[in-house]
Amino acid sequence: MSKIYAISSAGKSEKSFLDLRFGKCENIVLYYVETGVLNILENPFKNADHSGIQLVKFLKAEGVSTIITGEVGPMVSNLLEKEQLQLVLLHEEKIKIEEIIERLKK
Repeated sequence: MSKIYAISSAGKSEKSFLDLRFGKCENIVLYYVETGVLNILENPFKNADHSGIQLVKFLKAEGVSTIITGEVGPMVSNLLEKEQLQLVLLHEEKIKIEEIIERLKK
């Protein structure tokens, strides 16, 4: 099975910046390593209660194995551990999605 990364994004393209908020991020970029395909989805839970928890469950169902974002709360952190999903925290506010993907390719 191919590895799939989920990256929280402030915009709708690979030129957009990383959104440091996980549950409340505007968009999620799914990056499929095997094919190199990017799929950019609007975060359906950004205005919901427990948005991070709902987003983790959604991403798990999509087959995501690693989440890249700026920060998560303790409930999300516990759920990621329980679901055995990898979490990568980046604290670079002005990093573009395309730069993150280039790092993943190396």
